[in-house]
Amino acid sequence: MKLIQILLLSSLLAIVSCSKGSKKSSQDPAMGDSMESEADFIVDAEDEQLIIEDEPLMAESMGSESVEPILLDESMASAEILLSEEEASYTVMRGETLMMVAFKVYGDYRKWKDIGNMNGVAGSSVAEGTVLRYKRPTQEFIWNPEGLPYLIKRGDSLVSISSDKYGTTNKWKLIYNNNRPLIKDPNLIFAGFTLYYIPERDIASE
Repeated sequence: MKLIQILLLSSLLAIVSCSKGSKKSSQDPAMGDSMESEADFIVDAEDEQLIIEDEPLMAESMGSESVEPILLDESMASAEILLSEEEASYTVMRGETLMMVAFKVYGDYRKWKDIGNMNGVAGSSVAEGTVLRYKRPTQEFIWNPEGLPYLIKRGDSLVSISSDKYGTTNKWKLIYNNNRPLIKDPNLIFAGFTLYYIPERDIASE
């Protein structure tokens, strides 16, 4: 009888100890899983928050970059000269003066003051790249000069050019007649302009 009681007690003790061990072992992994899952969730949440915060910043920066060309275009547009139907524009090239511009558009260098007054330019000098407005001529000026070009230098005259190109001063009138649109007064020519002269061999053949 005592042996049976001892066996029952020992079996009960064994059952109790096993149940306690199983409870402890079942609780630890659960706590570990919950901590790991919570830790993962927190990290993910922070990452998502960073992405959400960064995206508007990127959009704003891209937006500001996309605005730049528009601002440049608007500033360029504001710099353009507004022309009426009776007006046109001319962009000054290197080395040109208002007198040269007037000759190109009107065939008359004497109208340089008219262009200067329209554009608020005092004097014949004007910077390269300047956009000038001028009144459209009633008839387009076209000049197709004959002969070879000669760039007029300071101190030149028709007589000196004739002497240089023909070996005589007597042919200055030939140069004058060949450049009538350019030369209004044979006693007045301007450095920087290009006139044209017919070579002596071509004169001889005539």
